[in-house]
Amino acid sequence: MTDLRRSMKQAIILGLTGAVLIPVLYEVYANISTGGGLLLLTAWFIFAGIKFSGMSFKEAFIGIICTLAYSGVLGFVCSLAIHPAVMEMLVKRSVYFRLGLQGTIVFIVYALVISLIMYIIWVIRFFARKTIEKFRSNSEKAGQYIDNAFSDGEDER
Repeated sequence: MTDLRRSMKQAIILGLTGAVLIPVLYEVYANISTGGGLLLLTAWFIFAGIKFSGMSFKEAFIGIICTLAYSGVLGFVCSLAIHPAVMEMLVKRSVYFRLGLQGTIVFIVYALVISLIMYIIWVIRFFARKTIEKFRSNSEKAGQYIDNAFSDGEDER
């Protein structure tokens, strides 16, 4: 139960962070640098994936789903506050670019596809951990076989 609590705590923290970060990265994507916005978005999802990668399947899966839900729903709410402030700041300094519906949908699809990185990181770490455990188990068995091969049958009597 401790891991589930830890997972939910991480989901809340990362979800709230993502709720603020994703609208800001959308503005970076739309106004400053398309590649830069996507790179920063990828870095955030990699960080979140690393945070969940040490957990078991159930806890990591629930945590990642909750993080995405919190970030998406609260991100929409935060964008209602962040968007006008960023637009006002950029209009004062230069020109503000607003993406059309198609550009916004493209960003959302990129964000969803990039968010799969959290799952990929967890899967890679899970299989690496299982592989290491298997090698350790096999090396212990091999050691036992070697010890048994060189032992006399007389020692056991």
